Amino acid sequence: MKKRFLLYLFLVIATFAQAQVSKMLGQWNTFDDKTGEMRSTVNIYEEKGTYQCVITTLYEKDAHGKYKVMHAPYPKEYEGVVGTQLFSEMKVHGEHLKGKVYDPESQKTYFGKVTYHAKTDELILRGSLDKAGLLGRSQTWQRKK
Repeated sequence: MKKRFLLYLFLVIATFAQAQVSKMLGQWNTFDDKTGEMRSTVNIYEEKGTYQCVITTLYEKDAHGKYKVMHAPYPKEYEGVVGTQLFSEMKVHGEHLKGKVYDPESQKTYFGKVTYHAKTDELILRGSLDKAGLLGRSQTWQRKK
């Protein structure tokens, strides 16, 4: 009886975790964690058991302070950024995604953890120097509407 109960509990938890992760798929607007300005739109998708994230659109502010899509030719500091893969080895760990995340600005790869917050419909991306996530910084991404 206990084994059956534990198996049922495990299946419920696994189903809930997978449902949370499936809500991470799609397009998200990213924001600079220092200035709060919108930087890009990314697309998160699942491919062969891992989760991928690619930059699809860059934004800049116009003369009125509104965001507009940045078109090629891009300024030198943004050349090659559209199409960049941000996630590697990103897999489901409970209700989170864990793996590696690439920062195009520093051109470095960090340990990464992605968490979905259902109440706000936001993603929290934590990039860190250590696997535990103690030495790093976080960004909040909002679903593209």
